[in-house]
Amino acid sequence: MEAPLPGIGVIVAAPEGEWEPAVDSLSRQSVPPAAITVVTPAAPPPDPRPHFVPCTPETAAEACIEAARALRTPYVAFLHGRDEAVPDWLRHLARAAHDDVGLVQCGTLRLRADALVEGIALAPGLDGTAYAVRRDLLGTSGRTATRVTVPRLLVRRRSDDSPATVSATRAAGAALVRDTHLTARVDAPSMDTPGRGRAPDLVSVVIPVRNGALTLPAQLRALASQTRTAPWEVLVVDNGSTDATREVAEKARPDLPNLRIVDAHERPGESYARNRGIAAAHGDFIAFCDADDVADPGWLAALVEAAPDADLIGGSLDSSVLSPMYSDEQPVPMTEQTDFLPFARGANCAAWKDVLTTIGGWDENYRGGGEDMDLSWRAHLCGYRVGYAHDARMHYRLRAELTALARQKWNYGRSGARLYAAYHHAGFERRDTRTVLTNWSWLLLHTPDLARSPTLRRRWIRYGARLSGFLVGSAERGVRYL
Repeated sequence: MEAPLPGIGVIVAAPEGEWEPAVDSLSRQSVPPAAITVVTPAAPPPDPRPHFVPCTPETAAEACIEAARALRTPYVAFLHGRDEAVPDWLRHLARAAHDDVGLVQCGTLRLRADALVEGIALAPGLDGTAYAVRRDLLGTSGRTATRVTVPRLLVRRRSDDSPATVSATRAAGAALVRDTHLTARVDAPSMDTPGRGRAPDLVSVVIPVRNGALTLPAQLRALASQTRTAPWEVLVVDNGSTDATREVAEKARPDLPNLRIVDAHERPGESYARNRGIAAAHGDFIAFCDADDVADPGWLAALVEAAPDADLIGGSLDSSVLSPMYSDEQPVPMTEQTDFLPFARGANCAAWKDVLTTIGGWDENYRGGGEDMDLSWRAHLCGYRVGYAHDARMHYRLRAELTALARQKWNYGRSGARLYAAYHHAGFERRDTRTVLTNWSWLLLHTPDLARSPTLRRRWIRYGARLSGFLVGSAERGVRYL
């Protein structure tokens, strides 16, 4: 039997007057807060649910500290007024709190004003993270306690909060860090969550495309031949094409009557196009594929079959049909991935629309790779179930031209450094020194391969471009990911 969880009171800092999002999210917690105090200049509503403490924007930080000291709960947690805590936020904080724990932190999902993801905060510092402090340590000094990090993204936080709001929620934790010696520990509770147990009502297939007139017809013919008979729709999201992509899509309407063309010319990038597709989709379950691949006839049916037991699903990629000459480059299945958490590849995945909305959609800061790993890892760390449907097969086209291949692998390397900067506090580990030296030594020793044969030249370029991307990405992100 699990030990009783310590009570946690919550301070909601709302110096701008907006407190309802945070309080509403607290009403949906699997472990309810022991008390709620809202610090705000706004007038409380009649018969308010939480306790209200008046403040001005200038006095909000001090008012939060005094309100925290006035509580009688063992721990005090802090939220911004516009924060939305996921339902298990307090449960995970309480499970990580013990007698010697002074500070419990979890990650936050930073959202833009349009509710799309801007990034994540998992760093040990209090800038941007959500946390709870042991109340009896506030205002004391010379004591020792443990800092526990729960490597989960448990709070959705708006990135445009005012400096007054940020200062107010940081104040009590900053005082604790200054006055108390904290030792570090990481607590990683189980991420298993039950599936929703039902099939989708309507499926939307989103295809981001830019100048894909040559390959899109084959993909649309493959979608028209799907074995799924229940209603579904296709959204061709045109990301600024200058060729005949739209005309190709229009010609497919007789075979795909529920096809729509979505305009996404304002900004280049697959993530941007996919987000536009999500916004336009009518379905409650959204599948993603690329314009230069070809779906197996049972692809969509297999993804839908897996939907009741998962929140985000990856399918398999098979390059033997479209790129048979590059058999050694076959993508590794999800079940054999070894880096950090399994991820669903963007060329073949699906998710419930409400999950995509909750985790902020595709991160548009990733360009040319890494966005699918980021999406899957955010889903994992928000407590969602990421599954794999082996029978959802997509025939995958590998880059044939060496310049395109080098650009792809270089972008993958840059994205790897970006992912490490974002997720190393959650457990994403870089390569050890011995592996790094082995990789670079191999590249140097095999430099003559560039002149030996097309196959060896291609292999060297794949490895060299990716390792070079690691270097550039490390410099860009200020990390060492080699």
